[in-house]
Amino acid sequence: MLTLSHALALILTALLLLPGPALAQAVQVAAGAMPVIVATSTSARDNVDLDLIGSGSARHSVVIFPAVAGEVVEVAFVTGQAVRAGQVLLRLLDRQERLAVDLASAQVDAARVLADRYEATRGTGAVPDRVLDEALAVLRAARITLAQARVALADRVVLAPFAGIVGLSDIERGDRVTTGSALTTIDDRRVLLIDFAVPEPYLARIAPGHLIAAVNPAYPDRSFAGKVSGIDSRVDPVSRNVRVRASVANTADLLRPGMSFAVRLSMPGKPFVSVPELALQWGRDGSFVWVIREGKSAKVAVRPVRRTSGHVLVDGALTSGETVVVEGVQRLREGSDVRVVGKPADSSAAR
Repeated sequence: MLTLSHALALILTALLLLPGPALAQAVQVAAGAMPVIVATSTSARDNVDLDLIGSGSARHSVVIFPAVAGEVVEVAFVTGQAVRAGQVLLRLLDRQERLAVDLASAQVDAARVLADRYEATRGTGAVPDRVLDEALAVLRAARITLAQARVALADRVVLAPFAGIVGLSDIERGDRVTTGSALTTIDDRRVLLIDFAVPEPYLARIAPGHLIAAVNPAYPDRSFAGKVSGIDSRVDPVSRNVRVRASVANTADLLRPGMSFAVRLSMPGKPFVSVPELALQWGRDGSFVWVIREGKSAKVAVRPVRRTSGHVLVDGALTSGETVVVEGVQRLREGSDVRVVGKPADSSAAR
């Protein structure tokens, strides 16, 4: 039978046969000092870079329709032409409308002469006041008829509503058009608008004026800088995204409405403490990390904010520069003596 003295002798002999470092570690473990591998907590900001897909549109963009139906007598534009606001794009046959304007103008002149003649007799009793009032009413009606004739004549001319670039058109002189005939398009693309969707959790981080960078497949080596110009008033209840619009200067006229864009949205965040992933532990009371303070282990409760490249940003009673345990946490207890046996150079070493 193995006696207690024989057992102690065997243990002592086994310890003496261990190499120097292993013997020292065994002695310290026996004495209660736990060997651990540690890392140093650092300070990092919760910066987020979102890569999103956006679609471009012109700052002003319209499809031109005629106000009335008629025969085209002049097409005053060509595809790709830059036009100014109010420039004539197209004219329709207007013989009847011009005659209507001349007739209404003649009626106004006749009504004015008669009203002036009656007005000159006011107070003499030669013309009753009722007759004078009727003459003035006829004059007002004639002026309204003239204004309507001029509007009808103006409708025979199609004008550019704003400055921009004219698109393709199939309209030729002699064609008959209706109010449903699309004549052409005009785009003011000096500034291009890019719409994209941002996930709901990042809504509080963006505001008008936020900088973005956009890349188009036609120019893969070039980045176009822009700013957020508007944020939708509601979040999509299905996708949980909010629609955001950014404006990009297009002075070189390289971009076109309808283009797709890869949008990079960089959002700076608040400063937090960063620790290696292995340092973050979970217990019944939530997440925590083991910290070495004055040679002893201390459990510090933290809240994980976000994982970034092998590290975790945490919020809690932990400061930057503290020593956190990344390996050997299984046997640690509050206030345990610890012995540092290694320190990883980076997060991959800790893993």
